[in-house]
Amino acid sequence: MTRFIPKIFLDFPSFWAGVFLAALIIFLFFRYRSKLTNLFSRSTKQVRSFRDNLSVTSKTEYNQILYKYVQGKHLISDISPLECVQVPPKCIAPSPSAIPGEETIDPSLLQQTLGYDPAYPEFSSEYYTPTFTLLEALSNNVNICLLGFPGTGKTVAIADCITSLVTGKSTYPSLTNKVAFIVEAQHILHQFPGSDILLILLTAIQTNPVFSTIPNFPKFLTSTINNDDAIIFIDGLDLLTQIDTNRVSNYIIALCKKIPSLQVVAAASPSFLGNLNKAPLEPVSIAPWNQKDKSIFLKKLSELHGKLPAPFSNDEINKASEFIEIRNSLITSSGRNLTPLEFTLLSLSAYSKDLIGSSAIDAIETYLNRILRSLSQNTIRTLENIALHALDQEKSSFTKRDINSWLSNLDISSPELSDDKTSPVNKGIQIALYSKLLQKTGPDGYFFPHPTIAGFLAARGLRRSNDQVIQRILNQPDWSLVHETMRFFSAFNPVQPYLDQLVSDSSLLKVRLMRACSWLPYLKVSSPEEQNLLRSITKEIYTNPIYFVKLRFTIALARSGNPNTGTIFRHLLKTDNTDTKRAAAFGAGYVQDLASVPLLIDQMRDSFPASVSASYALGKIASPKALEAIADELLHGNELLRRAAAESLAQNRSEGHPALREGIAMDDLLVRYAVVHGLSLINESWAIDILDKLRIDENEWVVRDLAQHVFEVFETGSPYLPTPQLPVYKSAWLHTFTEQHNLAAVSPKTALDLLLTALEKGTGEQKQASLSHIRRLFIPDHIPSLLKLLDDPDPVITQQAALTLWFCLPPDYKISLSHKETRTN
Repeated sequence: MTRFIPKIFLDFPSFWAGVFLAALIIFLFFRYRSKLTNLFSRSTKQVRSFRDNLSVTSKTEYNQILYKYVQGKHLISDISPLECVQVPPKCIAPSPSAIPGEETIDPSLLQQTLGYDPAYPEFSSEYYTPTFTLLEALSNNVNICLLGFPGTGKTVAIADCITSLVTGKSTYPSLTNKVAFIVEAQHILHQFPGSDILLILLTAIQTNPVFSTIPNFPKFLTSTINNDDAIIFIDGLDLLTQIDTNRVSNYIIALCKKIPSLQVVAAASPSFLGNLNKAPLEPVSIAPWNQKDKSIFLKKLSELHGKLPAPFSNDEINKASEFIEIRNSLITSSGRNLTPLEFTLLSLSAYSKDLIGSSAIDAIETYLNRILRSLSQNTIRTLENIALHALDQEKSSFTKRDINSWLSNLDISSPELSDDKTSPVNKGIQIALYSKLLQKTGPDGYFFPHPTIAGFLAARGLRRSNDQVIQRILNQPDWSLVHETMRFFSAFNPVQPYLDQLVSDSSLLKVRLMRACSWLPYLKVSSPEEQNLLRSITKEIYTNPIYFVKLRFTIALARSGNPNTGTIFRHLLKTDNTDTKRAAAFGAGYVQDLASVPLLIDQMRDSFPASVSASYALGKIASPKALEAIADELLHGNELLRRAAAESLAQNRSEGHPALREGIAMDDLLVRYAVVHGLSLINESWAIDILDKLRIDENEWVVRDLAQHVFEVFETGSPYLPTPQLPVYKSAWLHTFTEQHNLAAVSPKTALDLLLTALEKGTGEQKQASLSHIRRLFIPDHIPSLLKLLDDPDPVITQQAALTLWFCLPPDYKISLSHKETRTN
């Protein structure tokens, strides 16, 4: 006997028999491994199918899971569910489409005066242009492309809409039976390549662990779609590079074509839309928080944060309330130009008493210090390096192999890494996943769900990069991570070596100069770089012939927080050009520049739209002298100025609302007519009661009819909702146009040429209708036709033409506009 293992004895025949049997099992395993794998897979599927047949998902059960999930879709979900802290999300109403031969709604006076730009809606939000909710838009059976830069609240708007659908708060008959499904664009992207459109959607949804364990989910999804009850919310398109955005956009086009009854909502960034322009989605801009919205959020946060312990006296309650009001007022003032995400971080840090400053970078840095306090500085720098490499390599997502490859290219003595290169990586990823700085796309894939925070990390990581890396990033096509990195670039890096190349921008829409504008908030005051950039921005507002571009630079300047903005706007208010004065008036009102009040009062004597913009600006400044001037225009101005004055007073609760109550009782017909327009902006019971009385008791029919119309709008909802657009070859107006001009019959092949002819020979309404279709059919050959419309005498057409060019033009498209120089002093 031979001793083999202690206390175990085998004879030689038994030993060799065991060896032979083991070798036989190994041989058979490798010989039939694929068949065994298939057998195991089939058995697993049969067991799962048997389980699913025993447990069928109901709509109620699914909605409970979905509700819990979307209530956690916000940055402070570990503190409170979304419903307790959210500010009701709104969308900026686009100017209503003109359809020749049909009754159309006139745009509001503010829409006509300010203009519509879905990429930069800050003035629209602050001046209270018409809005609607995402739920209202969906009630019109339309597909939506929800636009907004990172951190502006698109995900919260989707979560709020889904919550309303799930909880039955929707009162719209068309949405009664609708079932919402939410999927990340990253998860769709990682199903490519694939040919089964519905399977891609199903697999992408179930990539989310929340939905992967729902019994019989494939049957539930399929039956819901077959019953025309599904709404698909695709979040996170704004996280993708340009190439990946186009890939997912092509999938959306194919999905809408295969299942026309399916409603789709896609959240994207105006940084790059690409093939989304060709998808059957109506672009709608999310409304960023204005000052009123920020006050609402702080009130909810203060209620959530805690109350005085009982028992407490009335004096203690009053002192605490006064302290909270003062603190909230200071936070609102210091966070005036922050996005909703940044303002949330600022407010949370202020209430947590660890805030290190009042800027966006201070709010983000405080947040990162709090959630990453257990990590070493080396590991945090490694996270910065990961964000920087994702940016430099233009990767929407990355694997651990990518991370190790990126880090292996660094010098071992680099301060970002310890001696063991992988030690900070693994721990950093786990903490980042737990803190929601990173999310998974699959078993080994990761992405940054918040481009604002990723951009902050990348900008900070650029401090340790060379000039070649920075130049590569500056020359990248625009996508969200580039956009957010550029916002924080000047806070951590010198801009002097790179400023001239961005300032000398000869593109039509000045995209590179707009990128440089994002550096202004963190440039040192009175530095050569700041002065150079301010001169370039001022010159562009002063001389650019396109109002659309003027206003973008005005918004960028107003939101920069630079102390020289008031002086610049006063200088621009003294020009002769109407569009320059219009843009400058809105800018002066936004920054509430008191020294601009006399100039704005004088400007109200100008022609429309400069006069009306001055009235809105005075209402925003709301100083005693400004309010006195507005009240005087309500009593003695022309019809447009009276209306603008009433609308401005409607936004001032303390002074304006009493003035409107007094005005509605006056004998002057024009005053009462204007006041009704003002009351249309006050969705409060007292205002609605006045309108209800006027529509019955008012003697003058013009006032009575307007009151009736406004009252019906309060009852039925916004009249500015987007509508589904028919294929152009089915448009009745185009058939009429071809008959009037003896052109070829309308068909899918001839429709595009007919639209271009309508741009040249059509009426104003026909030109507007053509522009609304051109966006989806655009090819570069159309550019000359659109450029001609920039000279059109109708400002509505020039604005729409500029907007169409923004949707469709390559960002670096260059053209001389010397034929249309702006008049200057």
